[in-house]
Amino acid sequence: MDVLDEQDIRLRTVAARLTGRREDQVVSQTATTPGLLHTAFGLTGGVLVAADEYPSLTLALASASAASGRMHPVVIESGAGWLTPDLIASRLTDDVAAVAVSLVDWRTGYRIDLEAVRDVIGDRLLVLDAIQGFGVVDVPYELADVVATGGQKWLHAGWGTGFLAFSDRALERLHPALSGPMGTSGAPGEVPSVLPGAAGYQMSRVDPVSQARLAVALESLAGVGVGAVEARVAERVERVFALADEFGVAVESSRDPRERGGIVVLRPAEGRLTALTASLHNHGVTVTTRTGTVRVSVFASTTDETLGMLRDALVSFATMS
Repeated sequence: MDVLDEQDIRLRTVAARLTGRREDQVVSQTATTPGLLHTAFGLTGGVLVAADEYPSLTLALASASAASGRMHPVVIESGAGWLTPDLIASRLTDDVAAVAVSLVDWRTGYRIDLEAVRDVIGDRLLVLDAIQGFGVVDVPYELADVVATGGQKWLHAGWGTGFLAFSDRALERLHPALSGPMGTSGAPGEVPSVLPGAAGYQMSRVDPVSQARLAVALESLAGVGVGAVEARVAERVERVFALADEFGVAVESSRDPRERGGIVVLRPAEGRLTALTASLHNHGVTVTTRTGTVRVSVFASTTDETLGMLRDALVSFATMS
């Protein structure tokens, strides 16, 4: 039992190291979404968010607004484009107290300029949904006031894993509203008090085996260095770009290394999406298909053999009538 009990602090220690926080500023979660819900229900005032963000973020804010009325989303309309610092700056109003963004956009693979966004929003809280980039994007996470992420994507830690990391000023301005027994203290028979700091943002106990899986993944990442992983992924991404160009498949994601992570978005010619996805499937290449595009996730562990399978799939696609 002692080993299981040690996994929480083990996870918080390495997560704090990777996000530039202290251990008491980090709390374990079962995924990104619960962390975003804790954050949304703790916010007050206007929160700038894009309609095209992954639903975990927009739904959390909409639910918190409807339930408490203490905060309200200020929405950037769908189709406004990549969340550049200029776009964000143009939508800031006096009632916006926080800005909620994804580190890497789930649809386009666009990676925000975290430092520039921090500059343009000033003293407002910056809430970062980091799941689509954490582990493959080397950025100064300490610039964000809240970092929410899970371990099932780039970290290969499996489902049931994640954490929240807060700045001190986020903990001062947020008000925990979804605390459960693990986030409180008190004697039986009385209403418990919410624990101070990040510890208040938890409900039930997180499975310690899941915490151990995530801790191992984060320790491995810290040992290798996020920069080394990012460089490896960038090299693999360039090879995917080259294959797409060779076979005439349009690339919609940014080719600028500063504006991408590990997601490559391909758009086949009109009427050719089914042929491309079928060819990829037949050659054992797993991708995600959405709104006429194919999303390819490139990992540090993506092998030359896998890239060869992708090339074979594109050869078959190119020869289909």
